[in-house]
Amino acid sequence: MPVIQHWKSGADCLPSHRIVLAALPGVGNVGKLIVDSLIEAGQAEMVLQLLHPAMPPQARLNEDGLLTPPGIMFHHLDDVIIVTADGQPMTPEGQHECAVEILRLALGAGCEHVVVLAGMAAAAGEEEAFIVCSDKTVRLDLEGSGADVRRDQPNGGVIGMVGLLASLGPAIGVNSSCAIATTVGASVDPVASDRLLRAVCDWFSLDISPPGAILDRMAINMAMLESKGTAGVMPDLLQDDSSPMLYS
Repeated sequence: MPVIQHWKSGADCLPSHRIVLAALPGVGNVGKLIVDSLIEAGQAEMVLQLLHPAMPPQARLNEDGLLTPPGIMFHHLDDVIIVTADGQPMTPEGQHECAVEILRLALGAGCEHVVVLAGMAAAAGEEEAFIVCSDKTVRLDLEGSGADVRRDQPNGGVIGMVGLLASLGPAIGVNSSCAIATTVGASVDPVASDRLLRAVCDWFSLDISPPGAILDRMAINMAMLESKGTAGVMPDLLQDDSSPMLYS
């Protein structure tokens, strides 16, 4: 079944933007905490919601007390499109269809790069932020600009829609990469989120809202994510895997 595009605010296309920042719930909710905080601190406007039958069947109440279907939300903030959701499609087919649709929309909006924000479980004391690319030219450009680009991590791969979004870009015609911060992953990790946000802003020359406002929102959103019971949930399939794998 095709993805349904539900446009908001009378829009019928995405405004032109330079970059997409995307994140879903995952280990430490590192990326999710960043995008939720950016949306709220910057008062970003939602312009589009993607609906797909494979999304978890749970409608939520919005700020107006109205039921809204599960979907993937697009917000725009300055020259950034922010893509996020409270979950991801529960089938491989649904994840693939939604990832392709997101990348096509990014291409149509003239975006230079889709950057997926995520956390990777690591031992306590490992405090890193790095990026993994899906195109050689992009990798060389980022290395030349001083970004910490890895060619050997995460050596277990990236699964879920995060992996598809970060890797399918070249097939669609848009640059896509995965920016990762290490985290213990047992709970929401605002320290890792702050580290990753600062690194991404530096690598891509982003001028995003004052860090103080974002950190304030992170403190609020951390409590909200933990109350939902979604913080740092590790799937059973990773328990016996000795290879570091990014799950989101």
